[in-house]
Amino acid sequence: MKNLALALIAIFVVAPLSLCAQNKPDEEAVRNLPRVFCDGWNKHDGHEMGKILADDVDYVTIGAHWIHGRADFEKFHTRLLMGPLKQIMLSPLETDVRFLRPDVAVVHWGWSMTGDKNPDGTAKPPRYGLFIWVAEKRNGTWLVVASQNDNSSPGMAPEFEGIQPRMPLPDTVGTQPSNPK
Repeated sequence: MKNLALALIAIFVVAPLSLCAQNKPDEEAVRNLPRVFCDGWNKHDGHEMGKILADDVDYVTIGAHWIHGRADFEKFHTRLLMGPLKQIMLSPLETDVRFLRPDVAVVHWGWSMTGDKNPDGTAKPPRYGLFIWVAEKRNGTWLVVASQNDNSSPGMAPEFEGIQPRMPLPDTVGTQPSNPK
């Protein structure tokens, strides 16, 4: 009877811990997602960046605009990287991964941006920020299903033409100094 009790304790205590245990290939794949994202950014290729995103991704931009779906993500980022950010380079800094389940992970990663210019053409100092991603393993591939960047800016950028943000914030509705249409 004592052995049965110990076996049951082991099942209820150890089994849940092993469910969150990860194999090395999965952890490496999730940790590599920011690098793949930055490689696509630095090629200024919204489609390449989108390859790590689920078709139904929810992506909140640094301007606090909510994009739903990989197609709109790619449209927005292609416009952005061919326009105002065409000389910007993005580099991942520290990456932290926490597995919630064997097929779901939360990824926090810091980034730096260089190459931005002031209106007079002088170089701006590097920018820094933080992403939080939820990644899910679907059909054997790790994909970002939700993304949040950290800053908000007023107005609606012209790259959003034809894209309806999922949750417009009060500072993005109506005429704004950054978009005086």
